[in-house]
Amino acid sequence: MATANQSAFDMSLDALSIHQGATDQTMITTQPPSKVMTRVSAVLHEMGFGIQEKSSFKYRCTTVKKDQAAEDTSPLPSPGLANNASYGSPSDDSADEVRFSVELTKIAGLNGTYILDIRRLRGSLTRYKVIYDTIRNKLELNR
Repeated sequence: MATANQSAFDMSLDALSIHQGATDQTMITTQPPSKVMTRVSAVLHEMGFGIQEKSSFKYRCTTVKKDQAAEDTSPLPSPGLANNASYGSPSDDSADEVRFSVELTKIAGLNGTYILDIRRLRGSLTRYKVIYDTIRNKLELNR
């Protein structure tokens, strides 16, 4: 017999988009969506991104330009933003701001199988790739 919480969970799963585009096999998971998004949120906060929640399953994220973080003379750190955050070696990680989205989507025809879709919206492709790889490694969705 389904409970009220279970039916609310099922309704929220209906809000998941169907995955379209390229598939990164390491981003596929059968873990419960709520567990995946809790882990995603923790990793994004740990890495110091500015995060805007678009829905329960989609975030819009922004890095801080390194020179902007260095210029910030406020005695209080900006909430959700890591000062002088670097996500790779200086040769791979430019100082540019990068905007990207993180969304959990369903894979059509495979009930209970999801994929985390991370897409660059704006900024350096090189820095985005470093960020993408770092997020993927920290999440360990297939382990």
